[in-house]
Amino acid sequence: MQLLEMFYKERLRALGWSLVLSLLVGCSESAESPSPQPVAVSVVELKTSEVRPSREFVARTSASARADITARIEAEIREVLFREGARVEQGQVLLRLEDTRANADLQQAEAELAAARAELDSARRNLDRGEDVAGKGFLSAADLDKLKDRFSAAQSRLQTAEAALQKARTNLEYAELKAPFNGWVGRLNYDVGAVVGPATGPITSVLVTDPMYVEFQVNEAEFIAFRRAGAESAQAVAKSLDLSLTLSDGEVYAQPGTLDFADVQTDASTGTVAIRAVFPNPDAVLVPGLYVTLKVSGHTGEARVLVPQVAIQETIEGKFVLLVDDQNQVAQRFIKTGARDGALLVVESGLEAGDQVIVEGLQKVRAGVAVNPVRKDIDPDTGVLSQPGEAQP
Repeated sequence: MQLLEMFYKERLRALGWSLVLSLLVGCSESAESPSPQPVAVSVVELKTSEVRPSREFVARTSASARADITARIEAEIREVLFREGARVEQGQVLLRLEDTRANADLQQAEAELAAARAELDSARRNLDRGEDVAGKGFLSAADLDKLKDRFSAAQSRLQTAEAALQKARTNLEYAELKAPFNGWVGRLNYDVGAVVGPATGPITSVLVTDPMYVEFQVNEAEFIAFRRAGAESAQAVAKSLDLSLTLSDGEVYAQPGTLDFADVQTDASTGTVAIRAVFPNPDAVLVPGLYVTLKVSGHTGEARVLVPQVAIQETIEGKFVLLVDDQNQVAQRFIKTGARDGALLVVESGLEAGDQVIVEGLQKVRAGVAVNPVRKDIDPDTGVLSQPGEAQP
């Protein structure tokens, strides 16, 4: 019995030592396991570039001239002689209205004019004879006055008949609706057979789209500063600015523009003043009613630090970037940015030239961790990243 107890005690002691040895070996293995490698991230070194001061405005295009084609007489549309959306020339006949009534009115006016002329000729002859016999004492003064009154009345009726004839001719001309200037004709609002008139509204419209107006708003303070410069200085400022458009598809419009007009009053509801620019539109790329981004830039530039837009993140506290310091540690930096210049933004505060900001791998890192930075170059216009020295696509 004692032998058995001694046997079991030896076995337990051996198992205990085995467990201790296993734990020691496990700890040694875990202590010797390799540490994780730093995450590779792409960084761009910030540089100073010459940037022209600029502002961007939400703007809208409008036709530089517009004419609503409206019937001036009440009549039925007989012919439509244009294609909707087509180019038209000044004086081109767009529509013909039913002119039967206008022709009848013209014929009646011509007849009334002929009658008035005959009546006037008769009154003139009677007055001439009356004055002749009155000088010989064969006609009383009262009868002579009657002849004079009839002559004056005939003259008035002739003038009335001439005016009626002119009105009838004009109404007949109104049966043809013509383009008032070169431009583009819009949609047809009434079909053949519809009765139109002055009260029915426009039948169609003709627009001039070359040049094209671009209208936007500036706040009162900017407008007052502009006006305080004086008329000559304001014109000089306008000539010193470059105006460009970015369309809704992101493409920059090929033609530059110029400032054209500033309203003489402020919109009380918004506190802004309407400003108008003019852009050539020879290829009819622009159409009225487009929302565009108008960029107003000065001719002269100044040295500013630019940061890639792709590197910027935003929280409720503001905009920030993640950058890599000299020890390859990630740091968070809150910044303020200004105008956009292609794929870059002007840095107002928070960054300096030489800082390395992370542009790829942002989701894999956080402030304080070590990283393996990989230098990249960025195309300032497109934002495409490339290896240093590699040609841009």
